Amino acid sequence: MFLTTAKEMWDTLKVIYSNEKNSSRVFEIYEHLFKLKQGDRSVTEFYGELKCLIDGLEMHQPAITDAATLRGYRQDLAVSKFLFGLSPTLRSQM
Repeated sequence: MFLTTAKEMWDTLKVIYSNEKNSSRVFEIYEHLFKLKQGDRSVTEFYGELKCLIDGLEMHQPAITDAATLRGYRQDLAVSKFLFGLSPTLRSQM
């Protein structure tokens, strides 16, 4: 992909990094959150990774007071949990 103008570059970056309905990235963050465990790491390392994931989620789904947007976030969470809970066979087909 070759971008020849600054506008094309900004438009492309907006699509890639937009917070508007980036559902695949939100799902990816939720998936990591659902799997996250301390394991052999120190509490500090575990908390650092958790904080990083939460910060990423906040970037894509910032805190809001609008009820409709909040419902949308909850629906995204429900869909993410459903997809994450599917058998590995079905998940590999997505």
